[in-house]
Amino acid sequence: MRKRFHKDVLVLVTIKDVAKEARVSISTVSRVLNKSGYTSEKTREKVLNAVKKLNYQGSLVAAAMIKKQTLTLGLIIPDIKNIFYSDLTRAIEDRANSHGFNIFLCNTDNNLQKEAEYIHLLIAKGVDGIIFSSPEVDDENIKELKQRYPELPIVILGGKFPNLILNEIVVDNVDGALKAMRHLLELGHKDIAFIGGDFESYASIERHQGYKLALNESGVPINDDFVIFDKFYIESGYKNALKLLQKNNRPTAIFAGSDSIAVGIYKAARKLNINIPEQLSVVGFDDSQYAEILSPMLTTIRTPIKEMGQRAIEIIVKTIKEKQINKETILFYPTLIVRESTMEVEIK
Repeated sequence: MRKRFHKDVLVLVTIKDVAKEARVSISTVSRVLNKSGYTSEKTREKVLNAVKKLNYQGSLVAAAMIKKQTLTLGLIIPDIKNIFYSDLTRAIEDRANSHGFNIFLCNTDNNLQKEAEYIHLLIAKGVDGIIFSSPEVDDENIKELKQRYPELPIVILGGKFPNLILNEIVVDNVDGALKAMRHLLELGHKDIAFIGGDFESYASIERHQGYKLALNESGVPINDDFVIFDKFYIESGYKNALKLLQKNNRPTAIFAGSDSIAVGIYKAARKLNINIPEQLSVVGFDDSQYAEILSPMLTTIRTPIKEMGQRAIEIIVKTIKEKQINKETILFYPTLIVRESTMEVEIK
């Protein structure tokens, strides 16, 4: 059945309405829609025209019951306020809708207990699969879920679980960090700080790894005082940048683990009257909507957010339809987008 609005009144379109519109019997409509039995071409056209006119799409609930599906998916994200996850959620929801699936959105606030409660809720709702975005490296909730429900389709976005049979979609964070750091090093920067997210975050760990690799290959010593792990929040970028930028030997550049952190760095620089990029170069990660809104516009690492979200849906829908659980890891490569927030370091 399909709900439609007509003259501000909610109308429930049924197969009976289609039969009445086409002036045929309900059984005739059923034969046409199910492609069973003989129906003349003229009658078939009348039924299909009525279906189109009334926007009738059949009973999704009934179809789900027959297929033992609810046509719902769970999406678990750590922070809906982070613009990266807002963009990702939109991409996932749009593609899920095109396949006839609805999304239960669960925001954990990076709280594993809250995540566990959401998992129980989604299982109780009978979702057909769950997508986890940016889980912690050793997320026991996912391990337990996989153990208790081995046939439940699961996709991990932005993380890896080598010992579990589930699908993973990741961006090459090490490669992205290398590109960001090489850009700063080529501009002559040596005092480069890193502000990342949680140390338990897969993305933070890999972006920090790329940061260290770039310094090592350039022969630049790593200054542990210039490395900070916190959260992927604007406020985290702000408070940690304040600490770094008030040091006697402050960094000339900061590699931010996300665009949100970069926004906080801009805020701190403005408070301390430090000009970007003349006195401080900044590189972000994600290429979210923040990047072109900031002034100067942010140099950042672009991750294909939309494509990753869409791929997650394609994989989970395929798994649901085929009823076959396999392990597949899909790797996306990031690109450096140079804008206005970086420039050659001034030689003192």
